[in-house]
Amino acid sequence: MSATRNMLQTYGKRGIYVSLAAAIASTVAFNAFYVWPRHHKYEEFFANYDPYTRMKEICAANKGYMHTCPKELAKLYEEKGKSIAEH
Repeated sequence: MSATRNMLQTYGKRGIYVSLAAAIASTVAFNAFYVWPRHHKYEEFFANYDPYTRMKEICAANKGYMHTCPKELAKLYEEKGKSIAEH
């Protein structure tokens, strides 16, 4: 008779502990194998990134790739008859 006593509570507690352990393990695994490697890749990328060089590369490509380059904006302003501020 003692084998069936508190069986529901025993299985319930075991289920809660197992699900808690699985949740913690999956969170640690997600961070270790997905978040941290991406974080390190972004840190490496932005340590060597020069936005001015990239802007020159983008603007060197033909119009259509990025129409907000300073040269293109200057042309648009001139076409519309607006003045461009001088430094």
